[in-house]
Amino acid sequence: MTTTLRAPSIAPAPPKRGTPGWIWVLVVLLVVAVVGGIGLLGVSALTVFGAEPGPGVSYDPDNPRPQGTRALAQVIDEQGGDLRQVRGLDEFTGAPRPGSNTTVVVSSVGALNSGTAQQFLDRVSDAHRVILIAPQDSALSLLELPVRLEYGGAPTGVLAGCTTTEIDADDTITGGALGYSTSEPGATACFTTGSSSNVLILPASSTRPEIVVVSGDMLINDNLALRDNAGVAIRLLGNADDVLWYVPFFTDEVATEEEDSDIPRAIGPLIVLAVFAVLALMLWRGRRFGALVTEPLPAVVKAVETTQARGRMYHKARADARSAAALRIHTLTALASYLGLPYDAGRATDELAIPEWETVAAQGESADPAVHAIITTVVSVTGRDLARVRALLAGPLPTTDTGLVIFISELTALEKEVRHTP
Repeated sequence: MTTTLRAPSIAPAPPKRGTPGWIWVLVVLLVVAVVGGIGLLGVSALTVFGAEPGPGVSYDPDNPRPQGTRALAQVIDEQGGDLRQVRGLDEFTGAPRPGSNTTVVVSSVGALNSGTAQQFLDRVSDAHRVILIAPQDSALSLLELPVRLEYGGAPTGVLAGCTTTEIDADDTITGGALGYSTSEPGATACFTTGSSSNVLILPASSTRPEIVVVSGDMLINDNLALRDNAGVAIRLLGNADDVLWYVPFFTDEVATEEEDSDIPRAIGPLIVLAVFAVLALMLWRGRRFGALVTEPLPAVVKAVETTQARGRMYHKARADARSAAALRIHTLTALASYLGLPYDAGRATDELAIPEWETVAAQGESADPAVHAIITTVVSVTGRDLARVRALLAGPLPTTDTGLVIFISELTALEKEVRHTP
């Protein structure tokens, strides 16, 4: 049992104020910033990795920025060459098949995958020449070319060091950070330092046309007018009557006979939209935490602590019988709890407060049936004499200090014996 003391009443807290308006403004601005940032990331991802390279992509023939090649495309077109641009696999396969008078130029070579690379090789097998602008190792491997990317191309101003129909030995171009090397017999390497060349020309074979690998720095708008960049580029790209400039997409896929997936492609964007909807609903309907509110709560004090405190108080007042009664109640409470028996310690403690308790109850035997049930169980557990246990737990109480000390010792010994503790 526990004794409950009511705490003094506390004045009610002032009414909770509503959420300040500036917080709502801050939340709205934060949501707008997050949504806008995610939208910009999505647009950037589509631009770089998505479907359609264009004005922002390096070496793109429609890009007028410094890293684009729009100037070169316009010069070739003005020189009388028939320049056609095709973007994506669908346009490439839909255009006339490249013939012996067609030069195929490929930018964004890294967008090729295993399927589109093989289809590209099959389609350009009869072309006059294929020019690859700044391909990476992965694209070179997909195209099955014996060419390796080298970091540290020939520096700007180095002589060509080779003689072909398109390149003179004393030509110089703008070098770049990347170059290429090859083990192909009969290949021509130009603008070379060490094993790294800015231009590689692989001879035609029975399975492929002539392949030209260009580092790309001499082709961009920013460098085209420098040194011999324009002359070399125009002679490489524009020496055929027909120039087909192919820009592959990262999203290109070769059609297969496999069945389409039952899961629509829109499921991803729909999931993202649902997540944003849930977040918006949480912000709109979520719980608002206001100021803390104090509430009057009861102070709970264990009955055992109350009993022990009263025992010490009675002992100081030299009320030995009352002190012994408080200690007996404590022992009965502990024994009842250990043995799983009922016992109302609170009622027994309240009886000690009766003014005439010492003349009415101290010298008699307890008539509480719960106490007698505890006595019977203790006797069966310990094997002690029933009369001695009854005298200790229900009999008259000591009225002297000496008797109180003996009484306490016997209570302690009995409780330890029941609990089987030393």
